[in-house]
Amino acid sequence: MATEEQKKKNMMRLMTLMIAGMAKALYDLFGETAFAIMSEVGKTTLEIMEQEMGLEIDGETPQDVLTEIGRIFADEMGFIESFTTSQENNVLTLKVSRCQGWDLTQSILKTGVEIPFTCPIMNVCQAALTRMGHPAQKAITSIPDVRGSAITFTLIDK
Repeated sequence: MATEEQKKKNMMRLMTLMIAGMAKALYDLFGETAFAIMSEVGKTTLEIMEQEMGLEIDGETPQDVLTEIGRIFADEMGFIESFTTSQENNVLTLKVSRCQGWDLTQSILKTGVEIPFTCPIMNVCQAALTRMGHPAQKAITSIPDVRGSAITFTLIDK
């Protein structure tokens, strides 16, 4: 019989296989439109952060909101070890280090999915910016040496 530690590892492996398989199927079916499907995950997670973790977006600047979302993913969820935010003109960047979703993302990319559209941080930030009236185009690139990514949001003029 498996030890409790082995059971946890097996459960994580199973969950990784399920999520990677679903991500692959969504990407094969919808291509880059799969980003839109994940917006619902971003909206739901944003609501949880507001209701349970004290996130406030009303009256804040986009960079301040991204900074607070990064803080929650680091300090409240333990999903990332650290992050930085920056803004240059209409481009906001959130860089994350030591992401707990790194292995899952790599599994998804190995299935042939070209863009890690499932990133919860990217999707929550997108939902927050949209709700604030700052729609943005998003992009994500891996930073392998820190097991993280750079997520950019180019604000769209209305």
